[in-house]
Amino acid sequence: MERSAGLQAKTSQELRRKEFMVTVSTYKGDFTFQSADDVIKFVQTAAKEKDSIWVSGDEKYPCLSVCTNEPYAAINFFEGETGDMWLSYNENNKKEVTFLAEGEEWCPSADAVISMKDAILCIKEFLSTYERPSCIQWQEL
Repeated sequence: MERSAGLQAKTSQELRRKEFMVTVSTYKGDFTFQSADDVIKFVQTAAKEKDSIWVSGDEKYPCLSVCTNEPYAAINFFEGETGDMWLSYNENNKKEVTFLAEGEEWCPSADAVISMKDAILCIKEFLSTYERPSCIQWQEL
């Protein structure tokens, strides 16, 4: 009986791995990944180009929009097309940072700026839950 349950669990894990599909969009186009590690590697490389990166699963929403200007980031979480929206919040940041959001300069309030390290943690959590990550604070827009 235990062996059967173990095989079923393994099969379920394999199915989840096969079903994992993430789309990352940049100004260069849309890219599809089948592992969280590959997404993170791609985001770390793309972040050096100072632009917005959109991360979503099989559906367009929910999604994260990550604006980068290493070593900083600002993240929007979109629950749905017309649904709730949040912006990252960091009460400890006082530095104003300018980002490129889809080719346009954007300078959010300083308290929206987080570290790139925290942005990566956010993406990792999002990829495991597809919910608004709890590893950072948010401000509702």
